[in-house]
Amino acid sequence: MKTSGVLLLVLLSTSSFAVKNETAGKLLRPEFLQAPPCDQRPEFLTDMRAEFVSNLASLPETVLVARNAEFYVEGEQAGVPLKLHGYQSFLRSNSEAEVLCGNSADTVRNRFALMAPTLIDTHEKMKVGQSLWQFQMMAEGSKFSFWNLKSRTNGKKESLEAWLKNSGANYKIYQRSHDEYELLIVRKDKTVTQYLSIRYDAVSRIKD
Repeated sequence: MKTSGVLLLVLLSTSSFAVKNETAGKLLRPEFLQAPPCDQRPEFLTDMRAEFVSNLASLPETVLVARNAEFYVEGEQAGVPLKLHGYQSFLRSNSEAEVLCGNSADTVRNRFALMAPTLIDTHEKMKVGQSLWQFQMMAEGSKFSFWNLKSRTNGKKESLEAWLKNSGANYKIYQRSHDEYELLIVRKDKTVTQYLSIRYDAVSRIKD
């Protein structure tokens, strides 16, 4: 089976797992861990990107399957620089979100969230449907947590573009190669900016 096919199976199984097995208790009491300080911005913010696609509606008929996600938050709170960086791979169904680094004031608690599609189906007659996930970065003093969960919101084709525009964030989508795309979502709130990068593989052939 090709890599794109494996990714599709993993993402679909992970989506089902998230809805059925994530408990409210775990989400209300996330595990906070220490992480090294962030000494530089992530590469996805400094990468030179190839072809820019004007919007989701301009994509060819395909299915985009999320390969990985990076969430970065930067700004200032309580007079202290704030930096949080998390990573999630979708290559394996048991892969957990991880905090790569973090800087936060010792006395401040923060929670930042963005939503993004992990499965985008642009076919006129959808092959597999679409999936929206919520990504959250949290800081509790010098400890941090990063998790994501499939949303119960239906990412219908006709509303996905409008939903992204109405979420309070701006987005751009790039074609990085003939079968790889990247969705970059940015939201600015006063002194803090959130960045979410989702990398996708394009699955061109799916049986009806």
